[in-house]
Amino acid sequence: MKKISSCIVLLLMITSSAKAQYVDDNMLFNHLGASVSLGLDGIGIEVSTTATQWAGVRAGISFFPNISYSLSDINYKRHNKDGKLGLDATFKKVDGKILIDGYPFGSKSSFHITAGLFFGNSEFLTVDLKEDPNVPIDGGIVPPADRNPIGYAIDPDENGIIKLRMKYNSVKPYIGIGIGRAVPKAGKRIAVAADLGVQFHGTPKVQAYSPEGTGWMDIEAEDFYSIVEKEKDQEDIKDAFDIIEKVKVWPVLNIRITGRIF
Repeated sequence: MKKISSCIVLLLMITSSAKAQYVDDNMLFNHLGASVSLGLDGIGIEVSTTATQWAGVRAGISFFPNISYSLSDINYKRHNKDGKLGLDATFKKVDGKILIDGYPFGSKSSFHITAGLFFGNSEFLTVDLKEDPNVPIDGGIVPPADRNPIGYAIDPDENGIIKLRMKYNSVKPYIGIGIGRAVPKAGKRIAVAADLGVQFHGTPKVQAYSPEGTGWMDIEAEDFYSIVEKEKDQEDIKDAFDIIEKVKVWPVLNIRITGRIF
């Protein structure tokens, strides 16, 4: 009798364990985690949850602290005189994100394929060019009316400053691969994960603020030629614009420290 009772108890324990495992692996959103990351998308903070052993969901924010850079001795030539330009540049990138991790091998591997969206600021670089009072920039060109009816493309305002910026799409689809789970497995509180992918931000635009204060306008390499007289400098500007137009993705490579909350 004791043997039968022992067998019944053991069977109940096995059934209970199997049922608990089934619930753990298949119930939606039954675990919660958090992580911090560092990489080419900046500093990241995320919360995450499981959606069965085959998928996980992450949401959070990634950002770069504002990066500012200044130069005061950029050589240029104007009116057959040598002069210097000052430059103040600021880089800013802040994105919210919603990502879905798919685990093609289920619980056997933490390899995942990720798809989702980054969304944030579209103006990521601003530049102020300050003219040399001794060699004023006073020769802005008027672009074709059908392309830019606002006014001068490149010309300083009343303070001798040319305001420029670069912008891309504020909503950026993402696709990538990685190692590590959205929430560490049971028994682990801390784990390490890594992601590699790209944000598709579209073709960046270079814009200038009209000296009349009427708004931002798209500009092209040729619009700079009025303030750069050397043919070599004009070629360099054209090459820079060609590169900008081809860079339609932002690379993402980061390392994440993930923690299991429950």
